[in-house]
Amino acid sequence: MFGKLLAMIGTFAVGYLVGSVNLSILVAKYIGKFDIHTKGSGNAGGTNVIRTMGAKWGVPVIVLEMSKAFVVGLVAKFAFPADIFGLDGPDAYTGAVISGVVAVFGCLLGNKFPCFHGFKGGKGVATLGALLAVLDCRVFLLLALFFIVFLISHMVSLSSIAAAISVPIFVAIVYWGQPYFGVLVLLTAAMSGLVIWNHHANIVRILHGQENKFQFGKKKNG
Repeated sequence: MFGKLLAMIGTFAVGYLVGSVNLSILVAKYIGKFDIHTKGSGNAGGTNVIRTMGAKWGVPVIVLEMSKAFVVGLVAKFAFPADIFGLDGPDAYTGAVISGVVAVFGCLLGNKFPCFHGFKGGKGVATLGALLAVLDCRVFLLLALFFIVFLISHMVSLSSIAAAISVPIFVAIVYWGQPYFGVLVLLTAAMSGLVIWNHHANIVRILHGQENKFQFGKKKNG
């Protein structure tokens, strides 16, 4: 049990370090020659890279941010299947899933509080997308909800919030009755809650009808 606990702590730490390498900050600094926190919305995320540098840079940043978190979660899932309390049966794998979720959680915190960039990072939406892929392909379909809300509202923030709210709900449905069900729901709820909290300023603007609508090729502030 102690060894598995150490492995889980290790996967979280590795996830945090990987998440702390914020590609939005690096691309803006070394290619755009500016501080991402001072342009566009001021957020160190792929959407703001699209706003300030265009889709040719922003889209790859989003894909790579999601990919790196997915790889870390996938490696943790299969390399450190931490069934700490021995609850998994012979055909169950939720202990391994938890290892993957913990690693991605580390990535999310690293994205938000990157140790390599003064602990000032992004909102973690792409990282949350990676969580869905690590969990289950059915849960990964929640990305469709993101795009549906975006097509209707043209607000990345509202789409992100809607998808984040749905994550623990869908996890509860998919993993109902399985070992570690409660732990998975709590972990995903905590991650979704952090992403939603990161959008608190956006929520205020949405409620007041002041949130900017996103359009490719146009620079928006907010």
